[in-house]
This record gives sequence, C-alpha cells and structure tokens, in this order.
Amino acid sequence: MSDIVIKKDDILNSLSIVVQGPLYDWNIIQTAQLISQWRSIFPKSKIIFSISQSDLIIFEGPGIIPKLRIARIHRNNIVFQDALALIDDFSDIIVMSDSAIVLPPVKQGLRENNCNLQIEAAKAGLRLVDTDYVLRIRSDIVFSDTSLIDYYIENFNLPRGKYAALKQRVLISEFFTLNPFTFEKLPFHYSDWLHFGLTEDVKKLWDVPAYGIIDATYYQRNPYKQGSGPREKTFFSRYAVEQYIAITVFKKYFHNIKLDYHNDMTSVDESLYILADNFIISNFKKTKIYFAKYQHIMQHNNINIVCMSQEAWKKIVSNAGKSVNFKNLFKNEAEIAKKSLKNNPNNETFPPPKDIKTKIFFKILFYILSKNKKNKLKTNPKKFFSDSKSPITKYFGEKYISSMGL
Repeated sequence: MSDIVIKKDDILNSLSIVVQGPLYDWNIIQTAQLISQWRSIFPKSKIIFSISQSDLIIFEGPGIIPKLRIARIHRNNIVFQDALALIDDFSDIIVMSDSAIVLPPVKQGLRENNCNLQIEAAKAGLRLVDTDYVLRIRSDIVFSDTSLIDYYIENFNLPRGKYAALKQRVLISEFFTLNPFTFEKLPFHYSDWLHFGLTEDVKKLWDVPAYGIIDATYYQRNPYKQGSGPREKTFFSRYAVEQYIAITVFKKYFHNIKLDYHNDMTSVDESLYILADNFIISNFKKTKIYFAKYQHIMQHNNINIVCMSQEAWKKIVSNAGKSVNFKNLFKNEAEIAKKSLKNNPNNETFPPPKDIKTKIFFKILFYILSKNKKNKLKTNPKKFFSDSKSPITKYFGEKYISSMGL
C-alpha cells in the first residue's frame, strides 16, 4: 500500500457533482427530486447539471444556461415550473452539451444507442469542474448519504500493479461491470453509471471521440466469432458502449491491449488487471445507492455472477503481480453461468419451466396469486419460493430453481 492519506473533509470541501442526462416531461419531476437530494447531502459541493437533450426548456445552443426557462408548450404546467425552479435553485451551473446524433441499438431488445449524447454531456459537465474531486453520475441515480466517500477512502489505497494508468483509483458501479468469464464474454466492460475520484482522472475516462455508425452497425456486415454465446449473438454493435469508452482510453497507455470486437478475449487478463489497478468496485449496500430503474435487477439471483462484485474485484487485486489463471480463479462462477445458460440462454429472471407438470402448476399458481405476489414471483422467484409456506409450492419451486440453475 502507498502512504497517501485522504481525509473525508478534504474531499467534501473540494468536490463537484456532475449530474448528466436528458430533461423531458417524463423525467423532470424525478430529476428535481434527485438534484434536491444531492444538495441535501452535499451542501458545500458544486452541483453541475449537464443536459444532453431537452424539449422542455428554452436554450440557444450548447453552453452554460444562466436561467432555466420553460418552453411555451409547458408554461401552464405549474408542477413542471416548480420542478424547474428547484433544479435551477439547487444547481450551481446548468449547461447544455454539444449536440450529438443517436445511433441504432447496441443489441436486440434495446432502444437506440445514446452513447454520443452521453459522451458530450460528460465532457460538457467535466469541463466546468475546478475542484480536486468529482462525482460524475447519471441523472436518475442518487445516494442516500455520504457513505460512498468513506467506501472510497477505505479502498482507494490498496496495492496497485503495472497497469495503473490513473493517478488514483476511481469508484465505479458493480452493475454493470461484467465478469468476462460468465454470461457474456465481454472484456473491458466497466460500468459507466458513475465515476468518483480525482477530477483529472475522471476527465481522462471521458476523453474519447464520438462512436461511429460503421462500428455501431458492425454485425450487420460481419459474422460473429465462432463459439459466440447466445447473448453475445444479440449484438449489432462492434462494442458495448462501456467497452468502447474503456478500450479507447486505456489503449493510450497500453498499446498492446486488443479488442477487435465485443467478445474478443485476446486481452481478457489485461482487462482485469486494468480493472484492479484503476478502479474500485462499489458495494451498493455499503454506499447506499438508489436507482429506481434498475432496483429489480439488483435483486436478480445471478447478478453477482453476471457482474463483478466487490469480493470478485478484491480477488483480482490480491492476485495482482502473480502468475494467475483468471479462468481458474472464476471457475465456480463460470460453472454456475454455464448451467444457467444451458437452461436459460437469455438469462431471464423468471424463464418458463421445461417440465410439463411444473408448467401446469405455475399456470394455476398465477391464477390464484395476488398482483403483489405475482410481481414477487416474476422479479425474484428464488425468494418467492423460499418464503412460501405451502409445501406443494415449495416442492415445485425448489424443483424449478434447481433445474433452471437459478
């Protein structure tokens, strides 16, 4: 470990929060609520709201917006006006990012790819940061207190190896920093939900050009690598957004790393060493995050197999500098994923059972359950069946969970 000492008050006294995202009628209330929360828990911090797109406000192009003004079509909406006033009051700076065009979906089942909007909004907000530390975060996420700083201080000073490119580690989300040995073979897939650390380091992580249409439609012209898994074959794009950002940044420091397409495993070991040496994987139970959009996914049975948990990250950190076989290191996780993918290739939370008797039982069960219990069954079947007091429900549930590898 190095001898760097950081005090929490030093961070709190030199911290900016860059909240980035769109501002529309469907998210203005939530945005106002969350920015209000940021001001409540970080009263001394500079809050910068970087808007990627909006049809709700009047603006004259990219740059700082001195005062939020609501568009004519919404002027009679008092709720929107109040929300806009809160955003204006609690934000120190509001900026409209440079324009960018959306791209086709990254893969099947997703909406359009907003990668370039995200990049421009991050850059626009980070340009205005003049504090030592910054938290850059999506506008639909918030923390309930300052625990993330305690967690950062607790973990930033762990030993680092030869793949340290940033001055200090940067805190990122455990969701969706993917484990490339389990459900999807996607190296360099470091979550972009949030970045917390030294401002100079976070700025480096967003020093990337726009993603191009040719790469965004790569698999419309190119075959998948032989042996690609079912989930990897859903991609249209050459890379996931997270991979594109990571490989673009870290190739500047490590010229030999390679990622020619999304499931190219050539540099998988290097991707894990870079993860260990430059990032801290969050533990959202300790840092107390609230993210309504993905709250259900955080309860998914296999989430710590799909993603890199704090424990998995520490396993990599503790093996830094050693001759380690990562495939063996994550052998148990890989076996769980293999079993689950065999029965549930799309990694659904509640895949349909294969056994005819179980299918019939579930049909009856859905008919008699209340709406709340149906939702519990769909979002967390393992917990639903473990909590059930009915012996027959427990029997079929345990049979189903075991057979599906959930």
